[in-house]
Amino acid sequence: MLPRHQKILKLLAGKENVSVSELSSLLDVSEVTIRTDLNSLAKQGKVDRLHGGAHLVEERVRQEYSFQTRKSLDSQKKQKIGELAAKFVDSLDSVLFDASTTVLAMAHALRKREELKDVTVIPTGIWTAIELMGCNNINVLLPGGYLRHTSGSITGLPTSDFFNGLIIQKAFLGAWGISCENGFTDTHLLEIELKKFIVSRAKKVFILVDGNKFRQTGLSAFADINKISTVITDSSAPLDEIEKLRSANIEVLIAT
Repeated sequence: MLPRHQKILKLLAGKENVSVSELSSLLDVSEVTIRTDLNSLAKQGKVDRLHGGAHLVEERVRQEYSFQTRKSLDSQKKQKIGELAAKFVDSLDSVLFDASTTVLAMAHALRKREELKDVTVIPTGIWTAIELMGCNNINVLLPGGYLRHTSGSITGLPTSDFFNGLIIQKAFLGAWGISCENGFTDTHLLEIELKKFIVSRAKKVFILVDGNKFRQTGLSAFADINKISTVITDSSAPLDEIEKLRSANIEVLIAT
């Protein structure tokens, strides 16, 4: 399957349906190309074509792609990024994990750090919370809110209220795209608003992304470049974009 087809399925997994024009804008290709892609995916039985757009074939398939497809995309890169990011958690830390699959890989790596003591993790994704079950040295503090069945993330006003009064020492977030011009972006408005709130409260913010996310722009930014402390990525990230971030005084670490 073409990488662009995988990205289309990922976008469709997070929404009821997506228009051709929206996909064209998010993936930076022509609408003609998007229509060809959607027709190809429809022939494979993965999407249903709608007037001016498409959606995944059925609810069960949409939920499956929402999690399993995102998790499997660049899984080895995510594993390495997650292993490096897990090294930045210390005993007694209070840290926040978002619902991204790269941060999920970090949670998996964190399980293995048995030397840590009394770490509190606040996950905004149900799959991340499940990953950390049974870790005696990690306290999992779940926020309230609405559970997005397509991604497993917890969003909405109850979640924002939950964070009032909490001290978040480190936040680990994924992103749909990174560019020095547009900042750190995502595609779902509720999650964008939640991430904005988290960035404003966390003492230190880490962004965990593979190299494909550079020069890619989502629907809206949740953080400007100067709001982020550290970006952890892999060796496929474009060197010129890495240098731009470093010139903006952002620490960029490469997982190898």
